[in-house]
Amino acid sequence: MMEIGHSWREVHAQVDKVGRNDPCPCGSGLKYKKCCLGKNQAAPSRSEDEHTAVGTAVAWLKTCYPEEVEETILLDYFGDPDEEEFDSLHDLSDGLKGMLEINVGEWLLTDAFLEIEGKRVRAIDLVLGMGGPLLPARGKEWLHALGENPLSLYEVRQATPGEGLELKDLLRREAPVVKVLERTASRSLVRWDTFGARLAREDDRWVLTGALYPMDRERALECCEEILREMGGEEDWGEEISRDLVGCIISEYWLEQLTEKRPLPKVVDASTGEPIALTTDRYRVSDWDALIGILSAQPDVEGDLLEGWVRFEPLENEARRSRAALTKKSADALEVFCRTLKLADEARRWLEEIAGTVVRFKGREIVDPMSPKAREATRKSPQPKIPPELKVQVEREFLRRHYERWPDEPLPALGGKTPKAAVRTKKGRQAVIELLKEFELHEARKALGGGGEPFDFGFLWKRLGLENER
Repeated sequence: MMEIGHSWREVHAQVDKVGRNDPCPCGSGLKYKKCCLGKNQAAPSRSEDEHTAVGTAVAWLKTCYPEEVEETILLDYFGDPDEEEFDSLHDLSDGLKGMLEINVGEWLLTDAFLEIEGKRVRAIDLVLGMGGPLLPARGKEWLHALGENPLSLYEVRQATPGEGLELKDLLRREAPVVKVLERTASRSLVRWDTFGARLAREDDRWVLTGALYPMDRERALECCEEILREMGGEEDWGEEISRDLVGCIISEYWLEQLTEKRPLPKVVDASTGEPIALTTDRYRVSDWDALIGILSAQPDVEGDLLEGWVRFEPLENEARRSRAALTKKSADALEVFCRTLKLADEARRWLEEIAGTVVRFKGREIVDPMSPKAREATRKSPQPKIPPELKVQVEREFLRRHYERWPDEPLPALGGKTPKAAVRTKKGRQAVIELLKEFELHEARKALGGGGEPFDFGFLWKRLGLENER
């Protein structure tokens, strides 16, 4: 049986050093001593009482009802896992195991039922009833607060690092955005992130209770659709069965993500749609002067013997893309490099057609871009030293040019429609909004990991008439 660990939520609120007679940081206009000083001094002891109550309650349940607790966790929370699934749980990293233990512990105190002497009894009723563990008053209040609101799915609308989050409930679609005090998670979450969680009232503010079910956005939206479908499109949370259903589905989706063995990403070439396979064809050259003359006469080829040649493919707006790179490797050897097998086959037919007997094919080498050999070659290849500010400028300009054309390009994700055409229908409009959210989420995550500011997609929202839905 797993041990229930500490909450990931910051236990002690960190308060800037403010003098007693200074203006209160909350903006009330009062002096700090007349406003929030008392609350901030009480916060550590209150949080400690809450943490102690959760740990004490879980330990008491496991001591008094060990078999019942183990059975309900295995059957009701994990869904009676088979040996392979159970092994996957034990293979998790320490960090994920800690998160799992927190989530299980909170579920035990909010939604779990134990079979005791033929009766189904809520675990929290045993804790708070006669004969339960000795708990401080504030601890009991917190245990009551844990179960007041069900588990739900949330989308981050705004994250202020070190302060809090603005969250939109994806299941209660008419509910307003909620401001949540959260100092720790607000440093690692970004706009449009999605996760399952519970909210609780603490004095006059909302807080996250501790359990967290982070999901990638696509999975979270699938989870949301299944919940609403199972509930018949209703958002009635009044019945206990609805709360149990929602919690079970969220836990199930999260556990699947936690334990699934994901295949390596499939790297696809944008020009052909083919999987990238780094392909090098080798040729024996009988007459370099003849080959130089032949390549120089090709309108889509640039280069020379010293630097090598590149065959280009013309694109829209005077842009172009490389199709093949030709390099002299020795006195009689030529190598032709292509990104995919399709491009390599085309390059071989093209070269043998224009060069005839001047070249003779010798062999082919194919390298998977995800293989250790490809990664090692990447590490060994010299990287040009580009000033960081120039690199950012170039990347921003590339993104700007790319997304300037995006509203007018047919997209498979939109059934072949352009974003401009798709927004004319309700379904298409939502699909375009989701694509824009994915773009912004990716940029925000990249900026969080590497510093700097994310690319601003605001012009796309405005151009497509979606600025009020951002």
